[in-house]
Amino acid sequence: MKTPHLLKIIPPIDASFVLKGDDISWSNPWHYHPELELIFCIRGKGTNFVGNAITSIEDGEILLFGNNLPHTRQRDRAYYEANLNEQPESIVVQFKKDFLGESFFEIQEFVHVNDLMDRALRGLKFYGKTISTVSAKLVAMKSLGRTECILALLSILDELARSEEYISLNSPSYINNAHEKYAQRINAVYEYTVANFRKPIALEEVAKLTHLSVSAFCRYFRKITRKSYFDYLTEIRIGYACKILSEEKLDIAQIAYKSGFNSISNFNKLFKKLMKSTPKQYQKKAAVIG
Repeated sequence: MKTPHLLKIIPPIDASFVLKGDDISWSNPWHYHPELELIFCIRGKGTNFVGNAITSIEDGEILLFGNNLPHTRQRDRAYYEANLNEQPESIVVQFKKDFLGESFFEIQEFVHVNDLMDRALRGLKFYGKTISTVSAKLVAMKSLGRTECILALLSILDELARSEEYISLNSPSYINNAHEKYAQRINAVYEYTVANFRKPIALEEVAKLTHLSVSAFCRYFRKITRKSYFDYLTEIRIGYACKILSEEKLDIAQIAYKSGFNSISNFNKLFKKLMKSTPKQYQKKAAVIG
């Protein structure tokens, strides 16, 4: 994947936010932007990388990313190369928190929407009746005039803010430092980790990306993220293991090695510590939900 970067989003000259279709490009870099991003995936196969979370792209899913939350959506290359007539499709809305004025969402009537935007800093995934209600409004927005479009977006944000049908993609401890001050250095580490977590990673390799010694890098990473680099790497690997446990009928040993672990006992121990269940229990629960 390409070097991580701040993505500059320019709305149309006659609009204050972006409403567009998206086909999940073949090369979608790890990026962030000051705009919030609302995604309705009409159809698609691939993987979402959002902060520290790794989830499968699902037909009908609705995601909301907060401002400056690092993310990328990757196509399932093997699937689309084998099914050339199929094409992923999404509707995407990108807007700044102050697109209607600096204090617009601070008034009493929109306090709940302001809270939604704060929660979205960890990445949100919605489910249930919320999907059918919001997806219909997003589809309708494509044929609305400018004023109607803004009203529709406000209605959608109101719906999402009141909904209890959502999960946070990242834990409360997730620290987002994707603003420009830290972008070049810390995002290079994130990018490298996402691309290489399935294989052994040495601290020396990662430290080189930041032009720091190993000891200086360890202090820097802990200061920025409030966790060690290997704690972060473990979260990425466990997140990927959860994805496989939910999708593929592999035994636990295969999943452990496929996720970057070289010890089954260590995998089981760390999985239980982070997920509060064993891999087997998680797999069974995912099978029931699926």
